[in-house]
Amino acid sequence: SMGRVFSRLGDRGRQALILVGVNGIFWFAWAFGCYQTVYLQNIGFSASSMGIVNALSSAVGIASVAFWGMASDRVGSLRKILITVLGCGAIFYAMIPLVPKEAHLLLMCVIPAINFFRGSMSTYAENILVRNCNELRLNYGALRSIGSILFTIGSLIIASWLPKLGVQHTFWITGIFMLIPIVLTFFAREPQGKMVKKKSNGENDETKRAGLDLSELFKNRAYVAFLVFGFIFYIAVACEGNFLPYYMESIGVDSQKYGIILAYRALLEVPFLVLMVKLRRKFQLKVLVLGAVILFSLESLGFGLFANSLTTMIIFCTFFGLGNGLFIGSSLNYVYELAPSHLKASAQAFFTSISSVAGILGNLVGGLIFDTIGAKPFYLLVAGLYVLSFGVFAISSLKKKSEDSQ
Repeated sequence: SMGRVFSRLGDRGRQALILVGVNGIFWFAWAFGCYQTVYLQNIGFSASSMGIVNALSSAVGIASVAFWGMASDRVGSLRKILITVLGCGAIFYAMIPLVPKEAHLLLMCVIPAINFFRGSMSTYAENILVRNCNELRLNYGALRSIGSILFTIGSLIIASWLPKLGVQHTFWITGIFMLIPIVLTFFAREPQGKMVKKKSNGENDETKRAGLDLSELFKNRAYVAFLVFGFIFYIAVACEGNFLPYYMESIGVDSQKYGIILAYRALLEVPFLVLMVKLRRKFQLKVLVLGAVILFSLESLGFGLFANSLTTMIIFCTFFGLGNGLFIGSSLNYVYELAPSHLKASAQAFFTSISSVAGILGNLVGGLIFDTIGAKPFYLLVAGLYVLSFGVFAISSLKKKSEDSQ
């Protein structure tokens, strides 16, 4: 029986299954909720208005991740926070189609507000997996790749349903599927690290140390260089991803097929995620990050110069998918490697907030530029940003190397 198999697995095996359930089915459910841009495009939002909605959403997202991070330290439970953001995020997101379609201004307020919950969903669904994998010595790349596979399956299912279904129904369907990871989180293991309650008398030492903390990070040249890289890189990422439905429209591809693109790219994350352990033995992390950036730029270059149909788009998406798998597997580990042990969390948080600020900028300026210069030149510009970020990171790495060797 199922129960006997389950008890034979042992605690670590059981947790691996539950964590894959939480993270994997989260990504499956998330795939059904990726049509917000297409929905707004259909009810008459221009790329510039879309950029404003996304920028506001990113701004709320930054506050959201910080707020729920503090809340999870205060409550001492990552699980409770994950259940809260998944539950509220799913319920409110499901209600977006209830806002009248003509009420563009209202939508511009409602959607960012919902991001107070929704903006933290993926962060904490990843967090519970990363931290437990570290503590239980499980292979993160392999377990996370199941999320990418399930996201692919979800994206293909919704892409095939859409013509009959209508985009407005994707909002509540994603909410229904989100119930599964919410229930599974109740059975997931609470990660231990850094959740220890501080003794009240030692609190002022903590804050004194925290004050020194960040200055120590900013004296780390490699970390600062990586932040500058991240800033430029994430502006490009925001521009690349958030205007895809508008790009599709401009080359005559139905933006309802957006899910097919997302599915294909997610599937191609898997090879490098699975191979990450082997790759890290052969290459330095920074080499892997640089490789990822080149792959990203090839996609945008292809969009800017050659793509003219769904098929040609998919060919260039190959580069993005592979690059993303490489980047997911290497970038956070690189930040982790650069930071001293007592600053790993701060280093991570700061890198994430830099990427969010870049997302705001990319959306605000991106939408205006897209509407001004058109789709193809826009993607050439994005390719240029990727190349620029590559240059910044490569030069700072070479500088560091020459300093180290002196």
